[in-house]
Amino acid sequence: MKSLRGKSFKTVSIVLALALVAVAGYFFFAPAELTAGDTKPLYKGTVYSATRGGHLVFTTITIDPNREMISGSVAGRMPIPNNDGADALEMSPDQKYVYYPTWSSVLYVVDIGNRTNPKVVAEKKIFEKETKHCGSHWGPDGKLYFSSMSQGDVHKFDVSDPKDPKLMDRLYKSTYLCGVQALENGKYVWTSDMKDHKVYVYDAATGKRIKEIETGRKEFLHRSRLSPDGKILYQSSTGAVAGQQADGRFYMIDTKKMKVVDKVVFGEDYDVHDVATTPDGKYAIAAARRVPPKDYKDSEYIVVNLQTKKVLGSISMCKSCHNGMGVNPEAKPNREVFICGVQIAWEK
Repeated sequence: MKSLRGKSFKTVSIVLALALVAVAGYFFFAPAELTAGDTKPLYKGTVYSATRGGHLVFTTITIDPNREMISGSVAGRMPIPNNDGADALEMSPDQKYVYYPTWSSVLYVVDIGNRTNPKVVAEKKIFEKETKHCGSHWGPDGKLYFSSMSQGDVHKFDVSDPKDPKLMDRLYKSTYLCGVQALENGKYVWTSDMKDHKVYVYDAATGKRIKEIETGRKEFLHRSRLSPDGKILYQSSTGAVAGQQADGRFYMIDTKKMKVVDKVVFGEDYDVHDVATTPDGKYAIAAARRVPPKDYKDSEYIVVNLQTKKVLGSISMCKSCHNGMGVNPEAKPNREVFICGVQIAWEK
């Protein structure tokens, strides 16, 4: 593992206030007066996003549960060497590091102790062949899981030394994996296969597939994320396959019943790639690419009240930032303009 503390990785700081995008459910009636006893604390955090554009993006976000409103601003971007694109990233439970595997199979360890000034502190070539890691999870067993689209399996890493991840095993082979989550203290591993259009459940002890979960339609399934209590798996989806009109959404899968129990649909202009939640699981933050991609060149964070299924609002990420910098990047294969994986360091 190569230490990079002395190596200069420039972080580009951007001071750019983002206007909220008014969407269905954004405006809510607020009580005329809120007493101190009635006021709920705000959710505040820093969102880190993997992008195809060759940089890690970090954004501040605030959710006001009293008035059901959100605000956010781009805090900056950290260029990745060689402009490597990425889909996956995973934050350590102590919120000290982000692990960022690029499509060219280099795993970067990023120190986020200073939330708006992340620094690469280590890098490691983990495979000679392209991995295209998509899904990620810091498992209850303390291991780091990445799922590979191009190799079709799950790569499990020992992170006992946080700056020197070591590949332990390759498991759960299927076709074109995106989501991966380890459940019930690592007893089960769930994966979502983009090309098979299914969620698979494996017994971790035997490695055997014990369940196939279908959504009821053929669609590209992307990243997945557990609710804080582990009872629900949020599965993001395009809602369609190649050549069809997107119908972006995320599903709620009951992890005990192992079946879809609900969904939130954003519609034909959206392709949902990931879902995060607030620490109490009351709000979801969905990372959604706008489609058609060449028309929009944008992704948004869309905040949803998970009890009412109402959308509070959204924050334009790519387009607002690029416009503020006066750039109009070309959208082309493997260099598309959108964000995929998100991780949020919440203030405590």
